[in-house]
Amino acid sequence: MKVIRYVHVATVFALAMLFSGIAAATNNIVLIYNGPAIPNTQSPPNVAAFTDWCASSCAPTVQLPMYDASTGQQNGSIAVWGTPFTISADGTSLCFSEFIVFNLAEGSIYTHSPKPYGTCGGFISPALLPATHVAVGEVVGGGGDGVIVGGTGKFKNWTGTYTDRVFVELSFGADPNYYDQLFFSISGK
Repeated sequence: MKVIRYVHVATVFALAMLFSGIAAATNNIVLIYNGPAIPNTQSPPNVAAFTDWCASSCAPTVQLPMYDASTGQQNGSIAVWGTPFTISADGTSLCFSEFIVFNLAEGSIYTHSPKPYGTCGGFISPALLPATHVAVGEVVGGGGDGVIVGGTGKFKNWTGTYTDRVFVELSFGADPNYYDQLFFSISGK
């Protein structure tokens, strides 16, 4: 009888752990964009996380359509605010920080990267990766990581992180900057 009771208790415990693991499972959203930089004309989000993050200095940068990496279908857009560029302590990387609002069908996700080195990149030799969409420019490869700091709709109580990676053609002429393979992976629950 004791063996049956232990088996029953172990089964209930295992099922409880399984279902709690499913309930707490992390969701992953993977988005991509290839195309020209589009100026951010959106109003800043009226949330404390943005006000606190932007308190010292920030400005709107881009707003871009974003596409589901697996289907290629548009899955919303982003609106981005950034801090002024800085050079990394070792002098090898161009860095800044970003506050990004991911506007998706199920709601918005608010994220930011740490200051002052949230997103960094380095210039790539034109012999290795020449600019193809910008007449006078250079390619920077880089990315950054940050945290989810709020949201709306389905994402209202989400916590988690995001990662971005990109090759961007910086224009030093009349052309807009151009994103080649702007990639975001958002992990939240």
